Amino acid sequence: MAASVLACCWCLGGSLSQAQEAPARPKDRPDTLYDFSVALELPGADRVFRRDSEYDFYERIRQDSMKPGQGPVIFPEESPLTNETYARRPFPRQVRGVEPAYVCHGRLFFEQPNFERAGWDLGIVTPFVNIGMYYYDLALLPYHAWTRPFERTDCSAGKCLPGDPTPLYLYPEEFSVTGLVGQAGVVTGLLYLFP
Repeated sequence: MAASVLACCWCLGGSLSQAQEAPARPKDRPDTLYDFSVALELPGADRVFRRDSEYDFYERIRQDSMKPGQGPVIFPEESPLTNETYARRPFPRQVRGVEPAYVCHGRLFFEQPNFERAGWDLGIVTPFVNIGMYYYDLALLPYHAWTRPFERTDCSAGKCLPGDPTPLYLYPEEFSVTGLVGQAGVVTGLLYLFP
């Protein structure tokens, strides 16, 4: 056996001293006993929700390791990245005006969204439909004005953009008690003015 090891070392250009200085195999190394404890119980709420600083965490590990037969726990020294005080980068103030994507305006009592906003065209019938809708809105102007009487503005937010392809919607009248009271009051007043 020794002769074959010497022959291999000679063939590889080595010597016997190099073969003897080879590191020991893992199974030939002596067993080193490490003494550490593993918690087998579930942690309680005080341990789960504990909030320590880094210094307190290191100190707790040092205190836990101060048992007989254990060496001291040494943490590597941490050097700060820099000792200079923080200086903000002097960016110039930049103000940018952004125009919103909607417009707020007064309430529109004679709006025809299908024809004015969506661009619908019914051909030769369109002028007659527009006139009919105008007189309908004129007759119900008190009702529309007294519906939501404390809302003086309206916004285009949430509506289709002008020219968007939309179907021909039929907008139902919004039921309003205040609108009914306003419409009844105006009709009653007109009947008293023009008997």
